[in-house]
Amino acid sequence: MNEFPGYGPAHEQLMRRYSRSLPEDHRRRYAAVEAEKIGYGGVAYVARVLGMSRATVHSGLRELEEFDSDHPQRPSGDPQRVRRPGAGRPPRLETDPGAEETFKEVMEAHSAGSPTDERVRWSDLNPGRLAQELLERGIAISRNTAAAWLEQAGFRPRALRKELVTGVVDPQERDTQFRYIAELRRQAYQQDIPVFSVDTKKKELLGALHRRGTCYSSEEQYVYDHDFRHLADGVLVPHGVYDCARNLAFMTLGTSRETSAFVCDAIALAWLTCFQTLYPSAREALLLFDCGGANAARSLRFKEDLIDLSARLGLRLRIAHYPPYTSKWNPIEHRLFSQIERRWRGVILDTPQKALSTLEQTRTKTGLHVVGQILDQCYEIGRTCSETFRSIKDNFIRHDTVLGGWNYVVDANGFDAYSCLANY
Repeated sequence: MNEFPGYGPAHEQLMRRYSRSLPEDHRRRYAAVEAEKIGYGGVAYVARVLGMSRATVHSGLRELEEFDSDHPQRPSGDPQRVRRPGAGRPPRLETDPGAEETFKEVMEAHSAGSPTDERVRWSDLNPGRLAQELLERGIAISRNTAAAWLEQAGFRPRALRKELVTGVVDPQERDTQFRYIAELRRQAYQQDIPVFSVDTKKKELLGALHRRGTCYSSEEQYVYDHDFRHLADGVLVPHGVYDCARNLAFMTLGTSRETSAFVCDAIALAWLTCFQTLYPSAREALLLFDCGGANAARSLRFKEDLIDLSARLGLRLRIAHYPPYTSKWNPIEHRLFSQIERRWRGVILDTPQKALSTLEQTRTKTGLHVVGQILDQCYEIGRTCSETFRSIKDNFIRHDTVLGGWNYVVDANGFDAYSCLANY
């Protein structure tokens, strides 16, 4: 007798869809019914089409033979339960009291706890070491079982979380500044004023140096076995300007140093190259900075460069700094830099051009788009503001009434006919 040739692709797909809609016990009995209908070769055919083993189909056939009434019961005996109770081997800790006592002794010797909170404990054991410690005491368990025992005892692998504040900031001022920035952004969006989150990503060394992560490649990639700075071919200073409303970013890859002049040149490059055409009628912009570094809130050199930037762009610049030690809340940090870092994983950044072409491939499902340009210009360090600036700065910089050290407006044209966002 020849084996059953099959129903055809369309009918087989219908069988699979219907089978996936059934609970486990009904699924194997449906397979058994189909196999019975086909006859010779039906078990092998149905098992292949439905993606189950022949033993499962045979289990369904046996269950069909046991149906001796018009209202058959489920194999579990409970209308609300699919599987029979009692399946699986009972846990070792329940069947072997000696194992539980030995486990407690090992954990007691390798655990410590908080002196102020009895619920907080930690251990220097991992699943492999725990299994070895128990084996030395005559209890043989697998690494997976050891991991399950640790979890039952309340111990789980935990990564270190960067949440402890490293400096002292008045919590009331910090809360006020966050609310103030939120209000500035809300008003800017209502008036169609561009809102840019600005920051410099960590510097990258160029050359055949190791980077964390992997990427797809048809051949092996080799880098130095050490990441010494003298092995680098140069340094890359990635500076970003992120449009919070459009989810668009412009990255400037500097090849010199991070200075206030570099920061302002990068902002100017981003505006003239990318954002000016998107905001043709803009007369001012809101810039969100961190509180330290080259764009520090207290830096007079940075403020003098901002006046020059305002003149170059023809824009009033409203500046808002995030409080000290809160830079991780700057949108560019988690919306842009994290994605660029992910894109650069496993990639050898041997030239600025390769770094640029790679970061421009950064995309997210939420629509992030990144463009960039290389700024190959040398910047000197140690610059100070001019004495003239100290005497005339109040003509071009107006500090807000709310935390004026962190919030101010820069206008190269002065404030005679000034009109800007209202103070919150």
